[in-house]
Amino acid sequence: MATPPRSFTGHARRRRTSRSVKIVDMAAKLLITVGGVGTIVAVSTVAVFLIYVAMPLFRPASIQGMGSQDTVWRDRNPVVLGVDEYQHVGWGLFADGSLESFNAEDGKPLVSLRPMIDAKPTTWCVAYDGREAAFGFADGTVRFARISLSTRFLDEAQSPLFLRQLRAGETASYEGGVVIRTPEGQLRHQALDLQLQDPMESPVPSPVVCLDYVVSSSGPTTAVLHENGKLFLESVEVRRNLLTGTNHYEVSGTEIPYAAPPGRGKPDYFLLSGLGDNLFIAWRDGTLLRFDLRDPNQAAIVETVKLIDDPKVELTSLKFIIGRSSLVAGDSSGRVRVWFRIKPDGAATADGSTLVAAHELHPRNAAVTALASSTRSRIVAIGYADGHVRLEQVTSGKLLAELDTAPGQPVRTLVIAPKEDGLIAGADDKLWRWSINPRHPETTLAALFRPVWYEGYNTPEHVWQSSAGTDDFEPKFGLYPLVFGTIKATAYSMLFGVPLALLAAIYSSEFLHPKIKARVKPTIELMASLPSVVLGFLAGLVIAPFVESVVPALLATFLTVPVCFLLGAYLWQMLPQHIYLRYSGWRFLMIALTLPLAILLAVVLGPALESVLFAGDFRAWLNWKPDADPQSPFRNGAGGWVLILTPVCGIAVALLVTRVINPRTRALQTRWSRRKVAMMELIKFVFGVVVTGSLALALGQLLAGIGLDSRGGVIDTYVQRNALVVGFIMGFAIIPIIYTIAEDALSTVPDHLRAASLGAGATPWQTATRIIIPTAMSGLFSALMIGLGRAVGETMIVLMAAGNTPVMEWNIFNGFRTLSANIAVELPEAVVGSTHYRTLFLAALTLFAMTFVVNTLAEAVRQRFRKRAFQL
Repeated sequence: MATPPRSFTGHARRRRTSRSVKIVDMAAKLLITVGGVGTIVAVSTVAVFLIYVAMPLFRPASIQGMGSQDTVWRDRNPVVLGVDEYQHVGWGLFADGSLESFNAEDGKPLVSLRPMIDAKPTTWCVAYDGREAAFGFADGTVRFARISLSTRFLDEAQSPLFLRQLRAGETASYEGGVVIRTPEGQLRHQALDLQLQDPMESPVPSPVVCLDYVVSSSGPTTAVLHENGKLFLESVEVRRNLLTGTNHYEVSGTEIPYAAPPGRGKPDYFLLSGLGDNLFIAWRDGTLLRFDLRDPNQAAIVETVKLIDDPKVELTSLKFIIGRSSLVAGDSSGRVRVWFRIKPDGAATADGSTLVAAHELHPRNAAVTALASSTRSRIVAIGYADGHVRLEQVTSGKLLAELDTAPGQPVRTLVIAPKEDGLIAGADDKLWRWSINPRHPETTLAALFRPVWYEGYNTPEHVWQSSAGTDDFEPKFGLYPLVFGTIKATAYSMLFGVPLALLAAIYSSEFLHPKIKARVKPTIELMASLPSVVLGFLAGLVIAPFVESVVPALLATFLTVPVCFLLGAYLWQMLPQHIYLRYSGWRFLMIALTLPLAILLAVVLGPALESVLFAGDFRAWLNWKPDADPQSPFRNGAGGWVLILTPVCGIAVALLVTRVINPRTRALQTRWSRRKVAMMELIKFVFGVVVTGSLALALGQLLAGIGLDSRGGVIDTYVQRNALVVGFIMGFAIIPIIYTIAEDALSTVPDHLRAASLGAGATPWQTATRIIIPTAMSGLFSALMIGLGRAVGETMIVLMAAGNTPVMEWNIFNGFRTLSANIAVELPEAVVGSTHYRTLFLAALTLFAMTFVVNTLAEAVRQRFRKRAFQL
């Protein structure tokens, strides 16, 4: 017979574990294991999904060659090459105003249109989309033309056999156009048409040598340079006769003072900006004149720019990109730079703007012979004299593709398909076609997390602006402002919530009566049940407007509340011992009564502090700028320094009292009565408060006196929904979770440690700070990290109360935008699969990575604290 197992006492065990208990244990173990593994799998799945959606942002562009074909023109090159959005019909527009179309798939000629046989144009210009053109003539007139596609559907029964045999997606040339079998089975015929408008009369009969125009809602605005040197800016109002269908032009022109620089004749480049407010005239040596046309009656040259530094290099191409504000300049050395106007401080030009080279694309050791820009984004195609073609994104500087045509044969013309899904390059006798998928050229790691020089900005900056009201908008996907906003929200909320939560937990665990604690702790825990959307709603619509009206009083509460609490504590110590012991149970109520007293005192002191420190108007003081009235009473920035330096001076004075004064008075106090010791402590406290205020005021005046202004950093312009409101409300949201976990960690410290400390003569405060807190440090740190995670991921509070502006400044009176709030706002409006959509998922992945890194480091620190506590 087997001997029964013995327990640790040495006695034989008389009972066996029942089968039901074993089954329950196994089931519990299995459930815990499955739950843990399931949690890991779920979190890993979220991370994998975020990576899956965001990774295509960094995939290279897809390029597929579609072959080459002979051109329909062999003795001349078109001034512009075009293709329709389906890439079925291509065309070439020539300087004589003729138009020749061809089947873009096989290169077969379709139709040749020559509407200007009676008069040969002396010059021409084409809109950046290639669909509109203007021609100037020897008699000084200008004619507008529009390239359009006529579409009609053919009758299946009456169509030729070879058209009826077409399958879905196949095309064939027919009657000067292209027929395609649509997915619905229809035969769609597309043919090119050149619509030539009536001549526009000119103020002078001299031949037109240069012209350019832009179209607004009222009609074209045209800049015209005549052979006699006269330069005119003409606004054309188009009136259409509804009976005859003809257009009538009403021209109002203004002559612009112009004289060609010495040694230069006809300009080689003549470009009018998209708003018609600037005219750029350039020559092959790189000299560019910029005219300010905002007021045509006072138009003049405001800037002369050298686009090329080397006198041996020539400017070979100059074109606008989408928006007609940025210029792409290519030269004979293969250098390509992008220029646009900025408005720096102290600009010497009359309009305050300066043309700068903001971007330089990848150079190549071959002359630039052709440029083309996309009509959808800031992608440009660059053709070189050696037959090479490059596709690049201007804003990010990303090289999308490098392509080759015939080696050594210059690229003459380029066109990017309207949908950015195709590219055509033309040489003297051939055309090359590529199918392209640029994917997401705006996004690179540098563009997402480093400063980028956006059009019109004075310097490279971190910017998030994903949409605008115009098609020529330059998307700005800088994630740095969102990361900054997340950190700012977390920092201010933790700064407000952590001290209150931890001090409340320490007081509840070590000093509060158990009966009161039983009521206080559940009440604080109930605060966590408030939905964040409700808190955000109250913060944005109730608290933010209220705070705006009582800012000085609110700032005063940060001084009066701690002072009143401490003052009440020192006065409580001065009570006679028998009264002190008799009413010790009411101590918590007495402490609570100091809060309304502190608020009342702040309401009284707020206007006085505003008058003394901020010249009577705190918001006006914040909004004052150095370039404003130098005699303004708001110019003194000492008040802001007092706000910033008061807590610093308070800490310094507290250290002075505890490290210098207390050791010197401790020996004397051993012989004093309890009342006298309490009186001395009260005197030291009042002394510390007075010294703190005096020191902060003196240092503030000193810093302001040497020219340092406190505005522009943590303190600056006031915005209603700001970090102060968010810090208060979100701090209120994280207090319950930090308090609960911290109090539980403190309460679980073994009582024998408290008893040993108190028995050795330590005070309750010394026991709490030197024994209990170090022992519970791992739990306290866990509470902080959980609160930090709650603050980092908060969405609705920051969405409603932070102003939702992606600005990068630590100003406590201004707003911000966090990663989570940005995702909540913009994801419902983002097109699935677009750059914007995937960048939002990348923002989510960034937030995931931030919390993962913080939690990993926190766990490492927590384990270290745990090991130290275990040694106790």
